[in-house]
Amino acid sequence: MNRERIAERIFDITFELWCFFDIILRTAFGDRINDFLRNVVWDNTADINKVVDVTVLFLLMCIIVFFQRYSYKELIVLALITVPVILGTIKADNNYLISVLLFVVAARYVNMDKIIKIYFIILLIMIPFVIIMCMMGSLPDYTMYRGGQIRHALGFEHPNRLGMRIFQLSACFCYVMKNSVHNIPKFIIMGIAAYFVYKVPNSQTAFIGIFILMFMVMIGGIYDRYGIDKKRLMNIVAIGAVVVNVFSVWLSFFDPAQNALLLSLDKFLSRRFYFGHKMYKYYGITLWGQKVSTLVKDKKYVGIYHQWYLDNAYLSILLRFGIVVYIVFSLLLAFAIFYYVKQENYTMVAILFTYSVYGIMTTGFYMMSHNIFLLTITSPLYMKAGISGAKKRYRRFKIVWGL
Repeated sequence: MNRERIAERIFDITFELWCFFDIILRTAFGDRINDFLRNVVWDNTADINKVVDVTVLFLLMCIIVFFQRYSYKELIVLALITVPVILGTIKADNNYLISVLLFVVAARYVNMDKIIKIYFIILLIMIPFVIIMCMMGSLPDYTMYRGGQIRHALGFEHPNRLGMRIFQLSACFCYVMKNSVHNIPKFIIMGIAAYFVYKVPNSQTAFIGIFILMFMVMIGGIYDRYGIDKKRLMNIVAIGAVVVNVFSVWLSFFDPAQNALLLSLDKFLSRRFYFGHKMYKYYGITLWGQKVSTLVKDKKYVGIYHQWYLDNAYLSILLRFGIVVYIVFSLLLAFAIFYYVKQENYTMVAILFTYSVYGIMTTGFYMMSHNIFLLTITSPLYMKAGISGAKKRYRRFKIVWGL
């Protein structure tokens, strides 16, 4: 077995391990596993989350250092990306982006279609498992109210977590079924998913995400039905994803109360721009990032605190990690979506656009646990289209740590 194949196998195993624990440890099972672990090792600080994190980090670093090959150009590009992210991570005291970067860099020889199928199968097994365990009484059903409507988590740690998982499952379902000519069953299944997240967890973000994805799939189906070339449509969608990023940040610089249209949009999005504007005015923008907390001291009155929210992922990156990291991250996302436009992969373009809108409403957009489609950054980074030729070229070029 050659080096590239070993790297792919290790990544697949690492990804499956991480996915399973990412789901199961976000339920009450996580606390029970920790209790068992602490009784076994006689250490009250033992934490299964740390064990999983260290294991995944070790495996990803092994792939990056010992099993991947790089050209000088790639090493320079990786350095230009990695150094700002490391600096931003240190300044922000937040490791979400560096975690994403490790997965992306380690995914050089990975087949994205295969990874999405793996994640789809895991979600398809684990979501019903957690719900069934909750119905059997093995897991608690965390509930809360919004506008008089009760929200259910059905075994997950929060109703929004359940909604997010259903949204992920819907996105993976769309991609796995991208070559299916039977669009009506797809719409019915996604419609059921949208109705479920609206009625059970009452997750606004997940509902909007699934609705937008349904609309994008419907448009693609119409184009296919009438034999219309989707190249122009994909370019418009890709540009739209970039516009969503830039304008969601720009609009956060203004008080939504000063504009009736912005105020209406802000209310529809549960005051994302209002709180984002508050956080921007309080912290300001730095070049390399800063530590940001949503619980802030009042600048005028001693002992008064405000609980604000920073749900806009793009603004969160800008405030927490700084201007440089925001630009790097935004460029990588733009390159990724235009890469799939060039590959004429409409379904992936539609999913990435949907996630770009999803990013306005939740910081989970830039977290692997919420968005495994961040791995698409790997494709333009390593130019996956020419990977077979690249393997031959890099066999002659031996810049590999540990070789």
